Amino acid sequence: MAARGPRGDITQARILRAADRLLVENGRAEGISLRMVASEVGVAVNALYTYFPSLDAIWHDLADERLGRLQPAGLLARPCAHCALLELADRAMAVLAAPGTVSLLRRGPVLGRCSFVLSETIMTLTEDACVDPRDAHDLVVGWFYGSSVLEGEGWTSGTDAIRDTEPIAEFPRIAGRSDPDRRQQAEALLRGIGLICSTKDT
Repeated sequence: MAARGPRGDITQARILRAADRLLVENGRAEGISLRMVASEVGVAVNALYTYFPSLDAIWHDLADERLGRLQPAGLLARPCAHCALLELADRAMAVLAAPGTVSLLRRGPVLGRCSFVLSETIMTLTEDACVDPRDAHDLVVGWFYGSSVLEGEGWTSGTDAIRDTEPIAEFPRIAGRSDPDRRQQAEALLRGIGLICSTKDT
């Protein structure tokens, strides 16, 4: 029996595009099966195994591709690391708002070329921080990811809904809290690790 080989009409990119369409439609990776991806591509499930060993592998590569949308390496040309990281934060908010991105990143570590470029860029931009670049990287990524997960999972909106409909006089700070200001949070984080804007007039 001949060994199974790749088909000319199927590529990894085509499979990823099909999975991406399903992800955008559903908003979450959970509930999407390999059979659904195969159907979207227009092939039998077994045909996908030549290109990806599992559905998890598809989600991993798609997550890495989504991180590539940040285009972080171009920020290294910026004269101010503080401003470059704020721009990266803005890009991250846009990418993380795309349907399914948070769901993909929650599935596990993303260890691909795009994720490595992102980490390398952040560590380079934080070389002059008051903490080791690895620690600065973890703080920055933790904030990007954590705040987006909290928002995406409904923690912020859920608390606000309760605040608006139920008396919570026992918790005055929650009752009177302002809307989140991501830019202010990012500025505070960067100042905290010693990265001050070098382009502002002193």
